[in-house]
Amino acid sequence: MTSTSRPEAVVDGFRDAMAGLASGVCVVTTTAGGEPAGLTTTAVMSVSLDPPLVAVGVGRTSRTLQTLRDAHAFVLHVLHHDRERTASVFASKAADKFAGLDVRPGRHGIPVLAADARYALECDTWQEIDAGDHVLLLGQVAEVHRGTTGRTDGAGPVDPASALVHFDRAFHRLLLPGAPA
Repeated sequence: MTSTSRPEAVVDGFRDAMAGLASGVCVVTTTAGGEPAGLTTTAVMSVSLDPPLVAVGVGRTSRTLQTLRDAHAFVLHVLHHDRERTASVFASKAADKFAGLDVRPGRHGIPVLAADARYALECDTWQEIDAGDHVLLLGQVAEVHRGTTGRTDGAGPVDPASALVHFDRAFHRLLLPGAPA
């Protein structure tokens, strides 16, 4: 094992170390002033069961951050294993990230990606925490929607043996033995 001490070497080493940490892929949506917005993130963690809280890391330069702040609410979508395209679109600077998606309004009119999410957690912003070049938004979960297999007709239960993860700077489908592809 090698060590680093120069600040730039520590930052590069930190990036590499975090790339080696497999993380679930989520999309966060919100709306303020009638304008929907969203982003892809892997910086998500469960914080508390009582009350149910989730933390989402958002970069300070994100175009979605101000809309999240104005809305005081968001929907956290845990994506199906086969939704790399959705994750890529919400990670991009596309003008209309919602085009062609099955979207329904949730609480506060926030877009819910019904066919793309294994789970959708509708959250009210509970607290905002400064964290370096990011902001941590703590959301109090108000509603949980369990998705379907991704079919737009709503048929079939969520497959608990599949997930979309980000590892080594790329998306990967995690399918446990016996899970349908």
